[in-house]
Amino acid sequence: MVIYFVIGILSVGFFYFNYFFALPKYFFNRQYWRYAIYVVAFVALSLLLTRLIVELGFSATNITDPSKPELYINYSTRFFLIFIISIGIRLNLRLKQVESDKVKAELASLKAQINPHFLFNILNDIYGQAITKSDHTADSIAKLASMMRHVLTEVNKDLISLKKEVKYLKSYVELQKIRLTDKTKVSFEVDGNIGSQQIPPLLFINFVENAFKYGVSNEVESMITILLSTQEDNVLLRVKNDKVFAKNNKDDSHNIGIENTKRRLELIFGNRYSLDIYDNEKTFEVNLKLNLE
Repeated sequence: MVIYFVIGILSVGFFYFNYFFALPKYFFNRQYWRYAIYVVAFVALSLLLTRLIVELGFSATNITDPSKPELYINYSTRFFLIFIISIGIRLNLRLKQVESDKVKAELASLKAQINPHFLFNILNDIYGQAITKSDHTADSIAKLASMMRHVLTEVNKDLISLKKEVKYLKSYVELQKIRLTDKTKVSFEVDGNIGSQQIPPLLFINFVENAFKYGVSNEVESMITILLSTQEDNVLLRVKNDKVFAKNNKDDSHNIGIENTKRRLELIFGNRYSLDIYDNEKTFEVNLKLNLE
């Protein structure tokens, strides 16, 4: 029947009117009176159009027939249900957007915390070289400048190539080696095919930095092992160091760096990563696996 087709069209029209216009423009901006006026006007026009179609003879059903009250009374029920559905969908989308914005803001904040923390530690090392008038001071400054160029150009990107991140880590290790004595041995190996994989920038640096912070000694033998490997869609990082420098409980920089990285992993990868940390009296080891699929 024509009348039921028209009722269906008006119901769909009310959903789109409510979802795309009335709710975002008035309801969510707390202009409830205007929202109510538009909705009442839409319902009134729908009722008038329905009555007109019946009176013009497009439907054999009498709109005033008590046995067929749904022909105009059911608009209230129909439109109320449509209102509930449309506002439910809108609220769900708004909540998702708020959560997405929150995640982006938190990631930006975590990145901002990583850079000063890293720079502070490296500058301390270079300052020590300058005090002792080391011949490696100029070389250290040049390497640091190259690394900071990487940070400035890549940190604001969501993803960078794994090749760039590996190059950055190698530069960091080389910079650290300048100040090491024969007491500390460093092994940095890359295994597997480093191709077009993409990862978040500065994701590994805190683990590597931590190994050098607590695993370097000028007095006793120590070993730092860094292994980065790829297996199909997986990237694995293993960092292990002998503990030759006790952590100062008053120094929160270690916890800040590690906790920041954990939070970034959770926000970005969800359940597509695993992180195992083994901490005992003699060694500290990190095993990180990322699923880039």
